[in-house]
Amino acid sequence: MEVKEEKKGNVLVFSLKGRLDSNTSPEVEKKILAAIEKNSFDIVLDFSALDYLSSAGIRLLVHAHKQIEKHGGLILLSAVPKEIENILYITGFLSYFKIFETQQQALDSLAKMKNSGII
Repeated sequence: MEVKEEKKGNVLVFSLKGRLDSNTSPEVEKKILAAIEKNSFDIVLDFSALDYLSSAGIRLLVHAHKQIEKHGGLILLSAVPKEIENILYITGFLSYFKIFETQQQALDSLAKMKNSGII
């Protein structure tokens, strides 16, 4: 698993490459929780290079979502491969996340929500 972390304005973008499973999710979770501790409460997860998502990966996403939600932030998903979107849909976790076709669309949407006071 390759994790690229990039700050774009007030948003932290994590680009994930490879498999998000029981072997790799602890590393990703550690990075996301460290970001939350440093007051990064708006996060975009770019899945454009993610090949696989297991139940351990879903647990990580839900846990991170709950932690960020406590602080009034959001996790948005971008460039989610159809297979992974289907997994989130079938398991009932798709409703936890807003999904965007591109990272830029996620960033733009988050900026609009913040500027309009929706969140």
